[in-house]
Amino acid sequence: MKKVEEKNMKKFRNVTKKATAAVFAGVLALSVLTGCSTADGGSSGGGSGEDTNTVGGKILLMSNVSSGPMYDYNIAFMDKWTEELGYTYEVVYGDSANDPAGNLNAVKNAMTSDVVGLIVMQDGGLVDIMTEYPELYVVGLGNDMLSVYSDDGANAAVADNDHFFGTVAGGYANGEDTGKMLAQTIIDAGYEKVAVCMSPAFAYPQYAVADQTIREEIAAYNETAETPIEVVDDEATVLMFKPLDATFFNEPAHQDLDAIIGLCAGQQFIYPPLSSAIASGTANPDTKLITFGMEGSSDLVADVGTGIVQQLYVPNYEEIFFCMAMLDNAIQGKQYSDYTQSEVLDGVYVHISSDEIMSNIENNSPLLNGDMSKSIITDEVAQKYLTRYNPDATYAEFREFMLSDAFSEKAYE
Repeated sequence: MKKVEEKNMKKFRNVTKKATAAVFAGVLALSVLTGCSTADGGSSGGGSGEDTNTVGGKILLMSNVSSGPMYDYNIAFMDKWTEELGYTYEVVYGDSANDPAGNLNAVKNAMTSDVVGLIVMQDGGLVDIMTEYPELYVVGLGNDMLSVYSDDGANAAVADNDHFFGTVAGGYANGEDTGKMLAQTIIDAGYEKVAVCMSPAFAYPQYAVADQTIREEIAAYNETAETPIEVVDDEATVLMFKPLDATFFNEPAHQDLDAIIGLCAGQQFIYPPLSSAIASGTANPDTKLITFGMEGSSDLVADVGTGIVQQLYVPNYEEIFFCMAMLDNAIQGKQYSDYTQSEVLDGVYVHISSDEIMSNIENNSPLLNGDMSKSIITDEVAQKYLTRYNPDATYAEFREFMLSDAFSEKAYE
């Protein structure tokens, strides 16, 4: 294979950052920023079973994160697989408020004649992007694409565009499923008093659905429970892209909680004030945090399991493979023969509920360090599901794989 043409190594090779705007704090471990950045991967590839008649070009990754474990993994993945498959790539950053014009402008600024595919982590302006560039193949990552798959969505027209290949969500796409999962977690843990904090519904509408579902499921459980569970406050405490205010724990109802359910990046937005309140004596020292996302700092990693963060639900970053497979098949002119319609795939959670599981994630996975030698996306996996290698591969089998425990915590045992 040819050597990568440009190498500017810092944490991972092939990454050149040209930040042109400031980071805007995100949720669900999704920091959002504006600006433009590039990362050029290799320009040749193939690996074993290489098809010498492959088509190259550049793939754009429109990211809504600029740092952290998810970003590091995405860069490592793109480094490896664009080189392996014969592409280059560039990272661009979507608008901090998911503004359609801002997202379109980010793509325009990066558009060159060799761009053949686009991976998008936010959905603002999708219909505009695909109208502007009708030959561009597009696929979503870590996003439920509600604006595409709701009848009155601003980007509903994209759902039937034959150049759009759907999206793999960052966990459950439907907030009702998320709420049921968390309610069962509360019940199974034996908690008797909990509070819910969430990112704002205008940015994450499914969180409001999840909050309501938690309350409904707990109310149904309480009808026959010997010890009922109290969900304090009539509505979730909304965190406007900033940490939970320390005054939260001044309220008597918040001082003896068994757990806080964080519909957000809770290690970032809830853990610091909760740990401070426990240290100062204003919060129950046994209060636990159940939340989403994953931070990479050693103290937070060490805390998960038996510490304050008792349970962590992490969308598996390795599901970016869905995007690469769908794009590569299309670019090579060999899309799955049984693929007919774009859809939202639920993302598989890596459920971290013990020190042992956390240790497995640290040592046996690439999720905290981007070490692709530990990735579940091996050459064998690529040769099975990419049609350039396996013309008989089917979307039905690929879909089943993407929804399987191959992406859960069990994969790293």
